[in-house]
Amino acid sequence: MGTATNPEQWAAMERLRFIERAAWWRGMVRRQDVTDVFGVGAAQVSVDFQKYQEMNPGSLVYSLNRKRYEGTPDMARMLDNSTLEEAVAQFMTRTGRLPVTGRIDAPGSPQVDWLVLPERRPGADVERRVFHAVLHRMRLEILYASPHGNSRGWRAIMPHALAWSGHRWHARAWCFEKGGYRDFVLGRMEEARWPVPAEPLPLRDEAWETMVTVEVMPHWELSREQAAAVAADFRMDKNRLRIQVRQAMVQYLETFLGLPPLDGKPGPPKLERVR
Repeated sequence: MGTATNPEQWAAMERLRFIERAAWWRGMVRRQDVTDVFGVGAAQVSVDFQKYQEMNPGSLVYSLNRKRYEGTPDMARMLDNSTLEEAVAQFMTRTGRLPVTGRIDAPGSPQVDWLVLPERRPGADVERRVFHAVLHRMRLEILYASPHGNSRGWRAIMPHALAWSGHRWHARAWCFEKGGYRDFVLGRMEEARWPVPAEPLPLRDEAWETMVTVEVMPHWELSREQAAAVAADFRMDKNRLRIQVRQAMVQYLETFLGLPPLDGKPGPPKLERVR
């Protein structure tokens, strides 16, 4: 009785989910794999496999030669909904994790690699102060270096939200100097003083609160075959892709999709290739 597998228990469910994940993605799972990951005995692992096969019959076959269970080609998942990224992290990398912002760890496998974009991050103290100011609606003074107008100096802001552009973090904040809402890149904040209480913001951030729909289609210069490939890439419906986004973040979506700005005026270049 001590080795019964009750799928309603969290630990038992995690073992069953691991069996399914390994068999689905890796194509095979051994008893020893479950023991290594969860630290349970052989008798419990045998009961786990038996329970899983009762729950999902026909999903696993046992290879006597290889001494392992193998997922069948028509295997259906019942417990695990892991993504490709999670499978890569668990079964292809040395660390068991995919890179997050700022990580440069090597995956430790010739079967997978990733592009880590260069990024300038502030110190942890700056991030803490920004986070605190957003969470508690406080005024914050930052030493900010902007690429526009050769501007570098102290700014008084009141951040109310954090925005991830797909590449870096921004603080959405009221700028007391400009008298309006702006995005401030956290990586350009060289210093930050401890936030202080402040009066409520004078105006609503309508651009942040307003959701808009950006509709795109394959470029008109593409051939029919190229347009069809682009439509398939983005899973378009009738050659249209509609994305809901905050109005304040439309520019980041345009950059990600490679769209020209609505005013047709590209920003000044920041980099060039070394020849």
